[in-house]
Amino acid sequence: MIKVVLVEDEELLRREIALTTPWQELGCSLMGEAENGEEGLKLILKIRPHLIITDIRMPGMDGLTMLGEAEKFLGLEKPHAILLTGHSDFEYARSGIRLGVKDYLLKPIDDVKFHCLISKTAGELEKQIRQQRISEGMEAFDQSRLSLFKEYGPPPGGDAKDEYVRLSVEFIHHHFSQDISLDDTAREMGISQGYLSRIFKERTNYTFLEYLTCYRLRQALKLLRNRSLRINEIATQAGFQDSGYFIQLFRRYMGVTPGQFRKGTSGITNSS
Repeated sequence: MIKVVLVEDEELLRREIALTTPWQELGCSLMGEAENGEEGLKLILKIRPHLIITDIRMPGMDGLTMLGEAEKFLGLEKPHAILLTGHSDFEYARSGIRLGVKDYLLKPIDDVKFHCLISKTAGELEKQIRQQRISEGMEAFDQSRLSLFKEYGPPPGGDAKDEYVRLSVEFIHHHFSQDISLDDTAREMGISQGYLSRIFKERTNYTFLEYLTCYRLRQALKLLRNRSLRINEIATQAGFQDSGYFIQLFRRYMGVTPGQFRKGTSGITNSS
């Protein structure tokens, strides 16, 4: 839902807009009102809305000055704005484009045009917010320990040790969702646990448990894109029997919880 702040010095117009606009139907929530630029600026810095609807001409601080002051404090988080203006201020309103002004409406306001403009702007802002969340989710991954994980690929002309490690990694790929261990894998290879432990670390630069954990977490990242799966279901499918332990590990490797990562990548879908 797009957060909106309304700043208008004409009380009757402000109350009419506030009370008669179908905010929720337009994808918005009116978070606050102000009757002048000074009050509007305080409200903007407190609420940090996505959209500001403001008059230009107001006593004291006008609408464009208010937006300029807000930009100094909010920087890249500056909200978008729709200006309400009279014919005499039309050219002045055009100068507000650099301040995040998306559009402007001439007074007296036509309700149909006003509602269409808000709906259109809210849709654009929702799309931007989704893209930002996707970007933040990917940034969390890029900065995580998990992004450094490299799956093992046997070198050309590898020796017997490389073959054992390759088979061990293949065993992990096929059975990661099950409760497997180094001992299970060594038994499958027909070699000792100590020997497999040494050559696995030597050839992959990971202990067996580190590799298994990273591989499982990579699978969990894919599963998180399926919004129909609950976190505990994802934990089980990724091979973690305890969902609480899964969440702790995920936070340790990713810097965020599975739920936070899922919100960050909410614009990505995966039907698999």
